[in-house]
Order: sequence, then structure tokens, then C-alpha cells
Amino acid sequence: MNRLKHFESFFDSRDITLLTDSAELAAHALACHIPVSLINELRSLPANSVCITVSRQGTESLFQLSARSESGRAIYTQAHAFDPALDSVIYTFEQMCNSDYRQAMGKQEELLALLDDHQRLCLAGPNSAGRLIINEGMAPYAMIEEDIQTANDKFIFPLAELLEVHYTHMDPDEPRSFTLNGEFQVAGILTARGYHDPSIPMRLIESLAALSDLVARHGASVIIKDSQLKSFRIAGRDYCILLNEATGPRGLHLTECAFGVNASIAGTIDYRINSQLNEGIEGMHIAVGDGRHGYHIDLLMPDVVAAPLPC
Repeated sequence: MNRLKHFESFFDSRDITLLTDSAELAAHALACHIPVSLINELRSLPANSVCITVSRQGTESLFQLSARSESGRAIYTQAHAFDPALDSVIYTFEQMCNSDYRQAMGKQEELLALLDDHQRLCLAGPNSAGRLIINEGMAPYAMIEEDIQTANDKFIFPLAELLEVHYTHMDPDEPRSFTLNGEFQVAGILTARGYHDPSIPMRLIESLAALSDLVARHGASVIIKDSQLKSFRIAGRDYCILLNEATGPRGLHLTECAFGVNASIAGTIDYRINSQLNEGIEGMHIAVGDGRHGYHIDLLMPDVVAAPLPC
């Protein structure tokens, strides 16, 4: 079995190297006969690389490597913002291998066409219903084929942006890009700390890990009113207080509304694992928190689809 076939299709080349700052992941890749290099042992980027970093220093080293390279195409994910444990990182790499990037980017084009033509959308799925209004002048973001072609033989792109189309509202002083209302079923959550603030109490870290496990086992229901999370219930208990504490100053105001396009991982996704690759699952996800002044927490809704209003 060719585990790198989707990367070969994406790069249009069989010359693929896994880059990482994890000696353990490198050893795992070698045991699987996958070409791998440690970032700090290289002087320039390989021709085509897939990158997983397990520390901020590793990510900084990757960017420095790219900056001093005359060529080299790379896609990367920062496992340290989610869970740098080896089991989680191996899962992330396996899901990266499972992901059909060409198929996902084709779905991106379909979504972008829908969003170009319609600013009022009906959202529907099992036990889920809502409305999304795209505010005037706001455009969705995605890393599309045109970006790849324009970059030619030198780029380093975040892998997650190949697997979704999204609107964000990170700066509360800027006009909102979207307004969301509805009630939805949540299959899993992701919790990311972009800067791994050492002042975050262990109690909070452990509580969010327990919450993630509860959602993976039981599912959750969420109520959104005027782009603010009003209820997040699992088996009859509301966890808004915990989420509000974790997200910092932004509280429960939505910072992201996105549509995942990665259908390939539907049969292998494990919502118990805090991996960024789960975020791209085909369907919808929303988020609270900005990841800088608190957690960024994604709520994954794989069964929700969008259609123009009226529906």
C-alpha cells in the first residue's frame, strides 16, 4: 500500500519527505519505510515535504528553514498547539495520509461558488437546524488551487487551510463577518492553545480534556444566538461556564464559522484525539476563543450541510 499517494497527487511528484522535530515520529516513519528528516538537521527544504512540529521551537525552525531555502514546497501542521503526545502525532500523520487533498480542494471550489452567490444560508442536519448570514463585504477564505499554482516551486502552507472554507472574527473591534443562529449536534471538539500559556491552571487543562472525551462518547447539543454560544449540553448538563473560563476575554462569542471539505477521513476519525486533522472533517464547525488570550475551541458538526435560503 502506498501511504503517500495523496501527497504524491497533491504535489504531482513521488519525491515526498516527512519533516518533523520529533525523533520518535521520525523513528516511526522510518519503520514504515517513509522518507523522513529532522528539521534541525537540514540546510534547505526538500523538494516536497509534509511537516509536523511538536514544539514552538520546531515550528520556528521550520519557518527559518523555508526562509533560507531558494525552493521547496511544504504543507505543515503544528501538533504542539493541540496535543504533541506521540500517539496523537502518529494519528495526525495517519489522517494526513488518509486525506485526499485534490478531492477536498474540489469541494472547496463548490463551496466558494455557493458562498459567492448566496449570503443567506440554511444549515441542516440530524437534530440540527440554523441560519447563517454572511455580513456585507465579507469574503470566505480557503487555500485553493490558484494559490498553489501561483506559488510555483516555493511555498509553505498550513495544511488545515487546504481542508476547509472559513470566516473568522478574531478581532472584536472589527465588524463581524457572519451572524449565526441555531441549534446543532456536536460530534467532537478540539482545544488549541496557540502559545501554551504556562499560567493556564492544570485544573482547566484537565477539565477540557475530560470534556472532549465526554463529547466524543455522548455527543453534545449547542444553541447559538446572534453568534454567541448560549448552551452547550451533554447528557443534560451545561458546560458553558467551563468554556467561558477557557476562552478568555472573547468568552462565548464565535470567532470562526467554517465548512470542512475532507470527506476522506469520515471512516477513520477518532473524536477522542485532539488532532487538528479532525477539524477538516466534511461538514461544519464553529469556534470560540482566539487561541492567543485563551483557548481556541472548535465544535465539530460533520452532519451539517448548507443550502441557500429559503430552504
